[in-house]
Amino acid sequence: MNTELKYQYLFGPVPSRRLGLSLGVDLNPVKVCTEDCVFCQVGRTTELTSARKEWVPTSAVLAEFDRWAGGGHRADYVTLSGSGEPTMHLRFGDVLRHVKASGPFKTALLSNGSLMWMPEVRRDAAEADVVKVTLSAWDEASFARIHRPAAGVTFARLLEGERALRKEHPGQLWIEVMLLPGFNDEPEQVKAIAELAKSLHADAVHLNTTTRPAMAGVEVPRVPEAWLRTVAPWFSPPAEIPVFTGRTKSPAEMSDSALMELLARHPIALEAMAETSGAEIAAVERRLAPLVAAGRLAIEDHDGMRMARVLVQ
Repeated sequence: MNTELKYQYLFGPVPSRRLGLSLGVDLNPVKVCTEDCVFCQVGRTTELTSARKEWVPTSAVLAEFDRWAGGGHRADYVTLSGSGEPTMHLRFGDVLRHVKASGPFKTALLSNGSLMWMPEVRRDAAEADVVKVTLSAWDEASFARIHRPAAGVTFARLLEGERALRKEHPGQLWIEVMLLPGFNDEPEQVKAIAELAKSLHADAVHLNTTTRPAMAGVEVPRVPEAWLRTVAPWFSPPAEIPVFTGRTKSPAEMSDSALMELLARHPIALEAMAETSGAEIAAVERRLAPLVAAGRLAIEDHDGMRMARVLVQ
């Protein structure tokens, strides 16, 4: 009998290239966000807004976390991320405080940085052990083209908020720079981003490109790894190119519903699923085959990586 519990707001733990084994906490309906980024793995933003409210019930989120934690599960980090910008949720700080009070859990907030100009958002963001913000543009025009923001969300405000957060946040501040061919990968563009990144005095800079299919209606290939390594020293501190760490359940140990929920929120290459769970790629393919045959998943090639894309939940 399958006794695996179903969660609506938690997903994973998943292997993270930054956080090891990360339990995701999703505070947004699919897909509510302040931006409609061309590289988004989740898909087009259907409700593009900067409105802050209790998008999902906090009590239900905390109850699910308590059920998960009470089961003796482990993760390197409990991470606010998922279907949209987590700082849009009015009580994301309460979630961070509850997790920290529940045991020896490290917490992370993965944010696009768009609302950090608000003092109340920075106050609650400072509850996280790690805050990751995005800086992939160098001016308003590049920001608009890459991130396609909601009305009132500007590059000037993003920079203002991220700089203020650095002054107020006692924990780790990380910057993620997403490089995209034809958008921001030319030498002068990367140097402009690197110069702005220095002003944030971050503890780490993570240099990324698309590693999962961009589902936002724009064809976005990867930047070659050789170019990432070339430009990494231009940043201060020198940018890291993250790799997957952490160990997850093998797909064979997961129910159909758990697999589908995981892949819907966090698409993973078949090779990464195998590597992080200790399974053979052939075993991963066999486990996914019935879902593909049922028309629920599609296996697609993305610049040489085979990805499982959710078709029907």
